[in-house]
Amino acid sequence: MKALTESGKSITILDKYEIKRGGEGKILTIPELPNQVAKIYLNSNYQHMSKAQKDALTVLDDRHFVKPQELIFKGKKKKDILGFTMEYLSQDFFPLAAFFNKNFCNTHQIDNTFKYNISQILIDCITEAHQKKIIIGDLSGLNILVNLQGTVKFIDVDAYETPVHSHWGLLLDEIRDYLYQGLVSQKSDYFALAVIIFNLFTHLHPFKGIHKQYRSLAERMIQKIPVFKSDSQLITPKCYVPLKNSDLQKQFERIFAKGERFLLSLTSQVSQKPTILKSVVTPTSGDLITKEVYHLNTGEFFQRAFFTQNLGVVFTNQQILLYDCSNKGYLTSIEALSDAAISEVFVGVKNILFVQKQDLFLYQKGNPPQKIQNLNHTFEKGTYFQIDNILVLVEDNYLRYLFLDEIIQGNIRVEQTPAFGKAFDVFNGLIQNVGGIQYVFYHSGKTLSSIKSDVLLKSVSIQGQTGIATYEEKKQGETSLKYEYFFINNLQMKRSHVFLSKPISFSYRMQNESQGLIFEPDDNQLLIRQSTDFQVIQTMKCDLLSTDSQLFNTPAGIVALEKDFCYLLNSK
Repeated sequence: MKALTESGKSITILDKYEIKRGGEGKILTIPELPNQVAKIYLNSNYQHMSKAQKDALTVLDDRHFVKPQELIFKGKKKKDILGFTMEYLSQDFFPLAAFFNKNFCNTHQIDNTFKYNISQILIDCITEAHQKKIIIGDLSGLNILVNLQGTVKFIDVDAYETPVHSHWGLLLDEIRDYLYQGLVSQKSDYFALAVIIFNLFTHLHPFKGIHKQYRSLAERMIQKIPVFKSDSQLITPKCYVPLKNSDLQKQFERIFAKGERFLLSLTSQVSQKPTILKSVVTPTSGDLITKEVYHLNTGEFFQRAFFTQNLGVVFTNQQILLYDCSNKGYLTSIEALSDAAISEVFVGVKNILFVQKQDLFLYQKGNPPQKIQNLNHTFEKGTYFQIDNILVLVEDNYLRYLFLDEIIQGNIRVEQTPAFGKAFDVFNGLIQNVGGIQYVFYHSGKTLSSIKSDVLLKSVSIQGQTGIATYEEKKQGETSLKYEYFFINNLQMKRSHVFLSKPISFSYRMQNESQGLIFEPDDNQLLIRQSTDFQVIQTMKCDLLSTDSQLFNTPAGIVALEKDFCYLLNSK
């Protein structure tokens, strides 16, 4: 039969051109459009697709998402939607589920590096979809296609949940999150993605194997008994290949054995063995490579600085210096801003924004700045606080989170939560006071979380999961200020009983989810502590440093501001 596309092109829809069929529809080649196929719904009486849904999906990346391109109509009046056209994928694409099989991987020489690259693409695609308010839902190894060159394609995109279309709730049992009633949400996508990546590396579903008491996948998920859990009633299949990467394994333990839901992070290649940090009882001395980045002009002085994974900003009393810090050993100048009308600059991982005359703009080097359209806020001191790449706006009745790296067509992603604005202290760390109890905000991965302080804070400084708390201690009738390291564990502040003589500007480098390195400035030296016990494990000579130096950890190295200079420090 003949049908009509959205643009008015006549196409031929015949069963003889069918190349695939699923529960909802069939896939047919189109003689008139050799690089496209048609998905025709099996039940023409049910409205599977709409123009609004098609338009909502256009924001997804064409490289990885096989999206509807044009609607297909039965007649010239364009009322009855038969289906839609989409990209044709050649036969050299395999379902990702095929890569779960050890023999398949051996046959095609699929190694862990290949799997790592595929996994990172999956993570990036999920991140992109969620940033654009799209939920995948049926995120299974059958709805993702991969070729041997590592190209990834998501299919059945028309079923995704968008702002104009709810998900139908049809999921494979293997990726349905029974612990949370099987509901479709961003968190269920995180769970399904974890199932896929676990299966990819271990050749086994995390809840497969035989349990003598809990027989089904659903029961195992609800009871939180994954295949790697120590359980005398659990029989593990021989095909199971335990993970060698401890960072990734710890994340799987949190998701499958503890019931947490978050987006996986591949902090290191899974083919590598984990690096074990050994405590050093006696500190050793070492040397640093120091590189001068900027020398203050006469009458100029440093005010403050802020660095993320890729970008940095240094404020002086005369100008604002923007830097690219993404390459090891190089802190590259982007531009020096001297416009007095620019009152503030915020750097994310990929975006730089600035405030000019109370409006927020996206900085675009070499091009006019782009005004952020969906924001109306008076950027006065005491009304905002930046944590990593999230800017928190404190208003009378709300907290508003601005995700600096999520800007689409002049609109920034904003999350809003009711709050009593006057209860927040933004000058001494983002601290909320509620009925005499203080809560401290920190970056917990993709958003912000808060922990309750067990001391009455004067100020707090947090980087990653580590911080320094300043508080008063009363002892034998006397009151003294304490500066104590702490770490965050299970949404609790764990004080270390390691004290400093004064507040310092430390930097933190995460090694995995549970530990990292603390770089602490001292007179003529750099102290390196491990965050698990806060003990000094190494001392590196550096005559230019003092306890007043400001330190920032970046991929380029440790950025240090000291007196008249900005330095970049790297170990030899």
